[in-house]
Amino acid sequence: MSSRSMTRHVFAIGLIFALLTLSESASSVPVAMAADQIACTRCINIRVGVPRVVRGPAANMADNHFTEIALPNRQFRGFDAHNDTRAIDGRDPADMGGPERTVMGPGKPSSYDSCGRWLDHAEIDGATTLGFVHAETACDYAIGQTHMSMAAAVSNDGGLTWHDLGQIITGTDAPTARKNTGEGDCTVANGQDGYRYAYCFRPRDGGLIVARSPVSMPGPGHWTKFFQGAWDQPGLGGDATRLAGGSGVSVAWWTTGHEFVLTGWVKGGLGLFLTIDHTTLVPLSEPLLAVDPGQWARPAPSELIFYPVLLDAGNGSNQLSNRWMLVYAYIPPNADGNQKYLVFRDVTVSPVSDVTEPHVGVQLARWYAPTLHDRWSTTAAVPAKDNVYTLDTTSGYLMTAAPGGVASVELEDCVSQRPGHPDHLLAEKGFCEAHAYQRLRTAGWVYAQSAPNTIPLYRCYDARMQSHFASNTPDCEKLGAAERLLGYALKQ
Repeated sequence: MSSRSMTRHVFAIGLIFALLTLSESASSVPVAMAADQIACTRCINIRVGVPRVVRGPAANMADNHFTEIALPNRQFRGFDAHNDTRAIDGRDPADMGGPERTVMGPGKPSSYDSCGRWLDHAEIDGATTLGFVHAETACDYAIGQTHMSMAAAVSNDGGLTWHDLGQIITGTDAPTARKNTGEGDCTVANGQDGYRYAYCFRPRDGGLIVARSPVSMPGPGHWTKFFQGAWDQPGLGGDATRLAGGSGVSVAWWTTGHEFVLTGWVKGGLGLFLTIDHTTLVPLSEPLLAVDPGQWARPAPSELIFYPVLLDAGNGSNQLSNRWMLVYAYIPPNADGNQKYLVFRDVTVSPVSDVTEPHVGVQLARWYAPTLHDRWSTTAAVPAKDNVYTLDTTSGYLMTAAPGGVASVELEDCVSQRPGHPDHLLAEKGFCEAHAYQRLRTAGWVYAQSAPNTIPLYRCYDARMQSHFASNTPDCEKLGAAERLLGYALKQ
C-alpha cells in the first residue's frame, strides 16, 4: 500500500465500510421531495461480469480513479496515477495493459501540487482534452499528513502534455500537522443540464460534497458548492453541505436513466447510488459487489477494493449507456501493498418497469491452473503471474445480499494447502472454518430452493487432482463427483 493511499484513508481505522453507510444515504431523502425527483432504485437490474486483471502487480500504480478518452484514431487512452499521471493506449476501452508514459508530474516546490498530480477525470471538449486533477501539498505521508485540492488542465494532444489552468476547488481549512486537510479526489461528470458536477472527498469530516460549474466555463472562479440548499458558495474556499460519507465515491451520468450514478460503500460491500437532483443519494437495495470489511494495514486476511469508477464499455467515458465497466484498484487477501492490481469488470444494466428481485447478480467463474492441480470457483479477481489460472467456465450469478422473504444460503470462498497445492473451495458459511480452510471472502448468496431463472450449483471434488470446484450439473461435467447441492444460482 502506498503511503499516500494509506494517509488519505487513515480515518477509516482499518475498516473500509465505515466510509459510507446505506442508512445514512437513505435518510438524506427529503420527505417533501417530489416523486419525480427521487431515483427509482427498484427499476434497474444489474449483472456484474467476470473480473479481468488488467495491470499489476505493482505498488506505484492504481492510486486514482481510472479515466479514459477516445482518440481520433479509434484507439483509447487511459490515465493511471501514483503521484504522477501516466497515459496508456489501447485498442478498446478495456485494453489497458500496455506500456505507460508519464504525462503529468508534481508541481514546483511549495506549490499547491508540489506532492503530486493525479488525473481523476478526463474528457474530450471540442478540439481539446479537459482534465480535472487531484493535487496535494504540505505532505508528510509517514505521519499521515497531506493537503489536497482540485485543479483544471487542458491538453491539445490527447492528454500527452497538459497546461495547468489553476485550482478550482479548495477547502475551508489549512494544512495541519498529522492531518488530512483540504478537499479533493473529485470525479466530474457532465449532467447534461448545462453544468458539470464534481463529487469530492472532504477529510475534515470524512464527507462527500458536490460543486458545479457551467459546461462552458470549467476553469478557476466558475465553480460553486452546494451549501444548505443553494449553489452559492465559491469553489475556492467556500463551505459545502456534507451529503454522505465520501471516500471512494465516483460519479457518472447514466444516459438511459437521465440521472447520476455514484459508487460508494454500503453495508455488505460496494454500493450504487442514484440521484436526479444531484444532492439526494438513493442507494440500491443490494451491493454491486459483496465485499468484506478491508484493512489498509497490509498484509491482512482481507482483500481491498478501492477507487471504484464506472465507465462506458463502448467509449470509455463516464457518460454511460447500458453497458458499463466497473474499474477499481485491488489488493488480494494476505497480500501487501506491492501486490496492487487494476481490475475491469463488465456490467450490464437493464431498466425494468416492474419490481423484480434480486436487482444485482455477480457472475461466478471457474478458473483452472493445471500446474497447481486446482480449479477455483470464485466471484473475485484471480491475479496470478504468467497466467497460471485461466478462465474455465462460468456457473451463473450469485446474489450480493440475502433475498428477502425466501430461504437462501450464504457462500464463502476458501482455500487450503493440505493436498500440497491450493484447494479452493466454495462452501456454505461456517464450513471453511470448521474444516480448517482459510476463508478468503464472501462469495455471495444462492436460493435454498429452485426458483424461476435459477440453475443448481453443486460442490464437486476431483479425487485425482484433490481439488474442489463448483458445477451446475450433478455429474460435475465428468470432472469429479458431487459432494452436495449448494443451492440455486441465478441463471442470468
